[in-house]
Amino acid sequence: MVARIWGSFGARLWVLLLVALSADGWGAKYYVAQNAAGASDQNAGTAAAPMRSLSAAMAVATPGDSIEVADGVYREAVAWPGDDWENPNVRLTLAAAPRARPVIKGSEVVPGPWRRADVALTAPTGQPPAIYSAAWEPYSTMVFVDEAPLKQIGLQGSPVRAEKATNFKYQKQWDGRGAEDMRPGSFFYDATARRLYVWLADGGDPAAHVIEASVRDVGLSLRGTWTVRGLDVRHVQDGLWPNEQAAAIAGNGCAVEDCRITHNDFLGLIVSGEDCVIRNCEIGYNGLCGMTSNLGYRMVVEGNEFHHNGWRGDVVCLTYGNKWVQWRESRFLRNRFHDEPATALWFDINVNNVLVAENTFENCNVGVYFEISRWGVIVDNVFKGCGRAIWVYGSDCLVAHNVIDGCGEGITVSGYPRTATYPQSVVENATADCLMAVRNNLVVDNILIDCPGSFIGVTEPTPYGWGNWSDYNAFVWTLAPYHRTGAHINFLNGWNSLYATLPIWRMERHQDTHSVVVDPGLLEDVRSGSPWVQLAESELLPEAGFVDRVGGDYRLRDDSPLRGRGVALPLELSAHYAAGPDREVVSRAWAPTRLVDAPDPTSAKPVYGTPEDGHYRLQPLPPTRSILTIDPSSPGTPGLNLQWRESGEYPHFAPGPPESAEPTDWVLYPENLVSDPSFAKPLAEPAARAEERVWVGGGGMHTYVGMLCANLMAGQRENVPAFQRVGTIAAGCEYLLHADLTVASRMPDMAGVAMLYLAAGDPSHPIGTPVVIRVGPGKAVEWSSYDTQVRTGATGDDPNVGQDLLVVVAGRVEGPQDAQSPDAVVLLRCDDVWLLSGQPRG
Repeated sequence: MVARIWGSFGARLWVLLLVALSADGWGAKYYVAQNAAGASDQNAGTAAAPMRSLSAAMAVATPGDSIEVADGVYREAVAWPGDDWENPNVRLTLAAAPRARPVIKGSEVVPGPWRRADVALTAPTGQPPAIYSAAWEPYSTMVFVDEAPLKQIGLQGSPVRAEKATNFKYQKQWDGRGAEDMRPGSFFYDATARRLYVWLADGGDPAAHVIEASVRDVGLSLRGTWTVRGLDVRHVQDGLWPNEQAAAIAGNGCAVEDCRITHNDFLGLIVSGEDCVIRNCEIGYNGLCGMTSNLGYRMVVEGNEFHHNGWRGDVVCLTYGNKWVQWRESRFLRNRFHDEPATALWFDINVNNVLVAENTFENCNVGVYFEISRWGVIVDNVFKGCGRAIWVYGSDCLVAHNVIDGCGEGITVSGYPRTATYPQSVVENATADCLMAVRNNLVVDNILIDCPGSFIGVTEPTPYGWGNWSDYNAFVWTLAPYHRTGAHINFLNGWNSLYATLPIWRMERHQDTHSVVVDPGLLEDVRSGSPWVQLAESELLPEAGFVDRVGGDYRLRDDSPLRGRGVALPLELSAHYAAGPDREVVSRAWAPTRLVDAPDPTSAKPVYGTPEDGHYRLQPLPPTRSILTIDPSSPGTPGLNLQWRESGEYPHFAPGPPESAEPTDWVLYPENLVSDPSFAKPLAEPAARAEERVWVGGGGMHTYVGMLCANLMAGQRENVPAFQRVGTIAAGCEYLLHADLTVASRMPDMAGVAMLYLAAGDPSHPIGTPVVIRVGPGKAVEWSSYDTQVRTGATGDDPNVGQDLLVVVAGRVEGPQDAQSPDAVVLLRCDDVWLLSGQPRG
């Protein structure tokens, strides 16, 4: 089936998989059997004379070799000293022996002796606490009683993280302070006395149980082309980067199969590289992320079970659950996500051309989150009991043929404009910012059942949110109707504006004009002549007609009234995705270019500027387009697409030329000018040069909405203005200027200042009171709204009347005069500029 998914990508991957599956045994084979008689690390590692530890086998293994592991608990940090990243044809294998299930543990057994501790509880329970303690030297962040975890009391997680990490700290760093705050099912480690305290859930004596405490911060660490099969990795604690992952495998052509990565303190599984497969694994109960990765190209995640990841809770940087960054041309197929307190499947930054199909999501906070990314296909999945099923915060994404049952919110396509670091290649360390938009997303042929928060939410049609569309969906309500007009079937405009009925949603946003409602109560009201529902009887259905909704079978019966109420979708999407050589995305829409001598738009190789010869400019937004040509005369059926499932063929983006926006398209001048001398010094003749410095591109900044971004150099100590003429100042008029300002200092000794104001004639002549925002060194002010209000006088009384009205944004750097940096030290952004004008009342 893999060979049929997404054409040449799948074909190439299938060849690599055949190589991977046939590679075992090409070189030497080493046997590890911890419990075998005569096992010793001094043995040759044969079947008759096996080694005792995995580390001994790793020390002698070379590319082409395999290691077979017998049953046992291997309490060691397992790492291979080599690093053969680029050679997928020479494979190493680490696999469980037939019918064996070896376990790598980051814990050690606490030997005791245990003694009853006399502890006065902060919150007495009415009975003596059953707390026991034992001497224990290492600092442990996890304790297990017969494999069941205890709750940590005191500082949560690693003390090194709490003391040294600048981010990725837990929001709630403390839960109690000492043994006096313990409760049944908890433990506390006294680092001063070097004693471990436990209170078992049943109040029992720990001497009658196996007590294990975490001591190692690495479980499995491999670089190269590896097959890892049939291993468990547990009890690995957090040691702060780079020692914070239970299992990390990096290389091209790797395979991780039938493994269990569970009950670890921070990160569970990390697989990075190209053409890797993660299949049939269980990934659960990992403290921050179950699986995460910052680099992947043509990867497959298939048939895995993810659950209970992020049990430590949220962190300061809002990252937890299962998260993938910068994965391209990859597939997530037939996985089961359940009981995820965080985000089950989170794509964040530069995840391009991914397929998410045939997965199930049950009781997850968020099912799929597609953030700051492009070219996604999210189809044929089932979401049940999630807080939000699907959230698209990117562009060019198809959300189709999914079934969403009993989720708080169904499908949300929304997000504010923001910047993102967008390398062109998955191995590039570029630091260029691009403008992220929410554009060209299509929501079609989905069945949404009982979503009381909202069924569909689509962002406002701003320049950052054009081209998003929802239609041909089915909205099913099986609960008791609580409003006879249909106000229980809600829709969201952006984040906060609620449209309470489908007719209002259609009228205000022109969305879902062909969608239907399954609601027997509303159908009865319409048939009885109610004027309030405002839906035709033909678009109200009495039932959905599932085979067995209670049992989780969301196929439609042959007699389902939903059959034919959707639209047929082609396999090739209208939008182009150009896959470049050497892990690249060929796109001029988000790639950095130079100020001078911009590269040929058809070139597959981007040209990157330096402070000496150019700069990173803010690139054009994705062009507004439909990613799918819909033929209304070709009816289809919403819900699961059984034909796609049987064939394994899913919609894919059309091959074609790269986006070829001109270097000046959608550029707002001046912006991102790192070394342009005209921007680094004050204007010599502001009024005369006003036309030269107009913001341009797609209408530029006008009286509705706009954006400006500037990277300020260390030498820019005077206000550097950027402005646009928006008309002539009228008499007796009131002007209200609104914008979101972001100012961020990137240096520990440099501060940033931003100003927003209206000016008369030239930018050095403000009218009204300017908004001034100052941030200290290394600080930032983000996404805050500011307003300035101006009222003009009568003609002849107000000297500003009749002059050019300018909207001005200015910025400067403050700090030591001798400070120097080849890079920008302060980022200034101005988003969502609104200028309202009119005659005041009264």
